[in-house]
Amino acid sequence: MGQPIVIRRLFLILLVLVVAVLVARQGLRPPPTPSHFAFGHGPDIVIVHGLGSTGQQWLPTARKLARNYRVTLVDLPGHGLAAMPQPSTLEQATAALDRTLSESASGPVILVGHSLGGLVAAQEALDHPERVRGLILVETALRPQVGPAEVPGLLDKLENDYDGVLHSSYLAMARDSLQGERLYAEVAKMDTAVVKPWIRLAWVADLSGQMRKLQPLLLAVLAPHSWEPKETWPDAAEALGYSKVPRVQPVRVEGCGHFIMIDRPDRLAEIISRFAASPTGEPIAAR
Repeated sequence: MGQPIVIRRLFLILLVLVVAVLVARQGLRPPPTPSHFAFGHGPDIVIVHGLGSTGQQWLPTARKLARNYRVTLVDLPGHGLAAMPQPSTLEQATAALDRTLSESASGPVILVGHSLGGLVAAQEALDHPERVRGLILVETALRPQVGPAEVPGLLDKLENDYDGVLHSSYLAMARDSLQGERLYAEVAKMDTAVVKPWIRLAWVADLSGQMRKLQPLLLAVLAPHSWEPKETWPDAAEALGYSKVPRVQPVRVEGCGHFIMIDRPDRLAEIISRFAASPTGEPIAAR
């Protein structure tokens, strides 16, 4: 009777050691590749959505682009099937995007990022310019839109009034209150452990100084609430963190809120398509 017990104990010890090794190896692996979906044929356009959004919101724009391009919709970490990296940093999110580009793209891509997805796209273009032939940032601020002195109070409010922060943010960004309520209701269903780190990142991440090193041409696509009609581009560029970009082409899309891909999908497809055809500088008129 003693021998079977010894064998079972040895087996359990061996099993624990195997599990420990697998866990340790998992911790050393790079961030998992974000889930992505590609369709169409032609040069690559890769789109990264923003916080609380989905690739589904980009489908009307993506379908038009897919007539002439291979369009890949990439899930932002923590969204869809894409894992939330730990620690939750811009660098980890960028590493995950880089793996997608290296695995799925046939060469340098037109990289599109919306809002916080634009921060990830911008960091990727800075870190791996060989993968990006043109960068399009849609409603992305490259520097925090709150002052450093405001951050502690905002972080405290995020912990104590998370729902209030979320609700007011989406109402402020939306085209109208109806859209704001609908989008808020969607993001409110998400795990707070995913949403909070991205909100914190928006309040502290600042790529504006690094952007002087950007190699590909950058197209900044903005709505009127980010670049007001009476505001000069130099003033808007300074406020949003674009002033140090060596080559930037701004375009304002009228009649929309922060979610341009929902409000003006056809116009956004036209802008992206024209830029992708010649990402070296033909001006794109605002309308």
